[in-house]
Amino acid sequence: MGKRLTNNLGLKLISVFLAFFVWLAVVNIANPETDGSREVPLEIVNGSVLTASGKTYEIIGNVDTVTVSYKIRVQDSGSVSSSDFRAYVDLAEMYEPTGAVPVKIDVNNSRVSSVLARPSVVRVETEDLQRKQFELTAYLEGHAQSGYREGNVTISPTQVYVSGPVSLVGQISTVGISINVEGADSDMSGTLPIKCYDSNGNEIALDDRITLSRTEAEYSLPILRTKNLTLNFETPSGTVADGYRYTGIESSVNSVEVVGLKSDLANVTSITIPQSELNLSGATSDREVTIDLNEYLPEGAQLVGSDSQLTVTLKVEPLEERTFALSTSQISQMGASSQYSYQYDQDSIQVVIRGLAEDLDQLEEETLEAEVDVSSMEPGIHQASITFDLGAAYEVVSSDSLQIVVHDRPAGAPGEPEGSESEAASQEGSTSGTQGGNTSQSQRSHASETQSGHTSQSQSASDGAGETETERVSSEEE
Repeated sequence: MGKRLTNNLGLKLISVFLAFFVWLAVVNIANPETDGSREVPLEIVNGSVLTASGKTYEIIGNVDTVTVSYKIRVQDSGSVSSSDFRAYVDLAEMYEPTGAVPVKIDVNNSRVSSVLARPSVVRVETEDLQRKQFELTAYLEGHAQSGYREGNVTISPTQVYVSGPVSLVGQISTVGISINVEGADSDMSGTLPIKCYDSNGNEIALDDRITLSRTEAEYSLPILRTKNLTLNFETPSGTVADGYRYTGIESSVNSVEVVGLKSDLANVTSITIPQSELNLSGATSDREVTIDLNEYLPEGAQLVGSDSQLTVTLKVEPLEERTFALSTSQISQMGASSQYSYQYDQDSIQVVIRGLAEDLDQLEEETLEAEVDVSSMEPGIHQASITFDLGAAYEVVSSDSLQIVVHDRPAGAPGEPEGSESEAASQEGSTSGTQGGNTSQSQRSHASETQSGHTSQSQSASDGAGETETERVSSEEE
């Protein structure tokens, strides 16, 4: 079999070449017609006819090219290109009930015949045209460098007009520019493209049917320095009701963050709320005050955030009164003379002290401190003027009266330390009291209430009976 194929191989090859040349000669002489096709862009003409009537249009199916088929002689088939054809639809010829428009073909090659377009008809959908005005909005992406904040953006122009089909314009919620401020530490400015956004803040990709009156906008954005300012409160004005005490201020925040130029904030460390905002007159319970911080910001500074309202609570608590037993041994004698001996007429006195319940709980009878000035006392019976050292948290309302019996100390008797006399002195005072017909009597005197916060209270009473008693004792001793 293989030998047959190779027998007369030369003659067989020559036969093939001769057949090809014979066919080529026949074709060149006959030059028959052949079919051809080209993809041609589809043009829209007279679109202004719809625009003038307030309409916009869209080719259904997004047809933007058509296939043009034709006939041409074999020898001329290589000379045909897409540019030899022009495919278009004339919207002035649209059949409105269906929106159908025929596709027309213009041929620029005379060798081409039998031209047809596929599709031969396209459908056009029309819609009302809308023109809407939008304010330009600046959208910031990222964050400025630590210690800085973005100021207020200035945009030019401030508004644009958007035109297009009602259905598309209705999807647009806002129009603006997007500014990337990531890591910014100085003022920014420039020109950015205008974008459209839906109600969720997502950018809308615009097609050819949407047009903007401006496609770019200029902007300037100051980058401001930030600083935390401490809130200071002046002492509230006015006086609380009797029996109550102001105990302090509670604020919803203790400091606020502000922005401004670095030079404006250089020497500012705090914001002071004046006492005119903090009035306590007649308060019997906590008083809540709302303050607008914008009124007290330093010049050139702005609050970070939109909430400028500060809530402050002026704390007011009721005072209580409690009675304590003060041992006379705890009463110091100031200015005592070594020539005299001093004796109290009783071992303890009752002291009524006013203060906050929490503070009174911390006060113990053993820690009470008091003193009496005996420097001007001579032998006889004297009414003691007691001074209490309790601190600003307490107020002495009243205390029992206390008398001091002063005696000459016998010559050569050793001086005794300040404080109450020994038991012997007490017996002597008792005997003297018996001989004098009860010359020493307990006198009680209630001191008037004093204002809260005084650090010491003086209790004294001096009446005619006391003076007479003193004279009588002195006479008997002589």
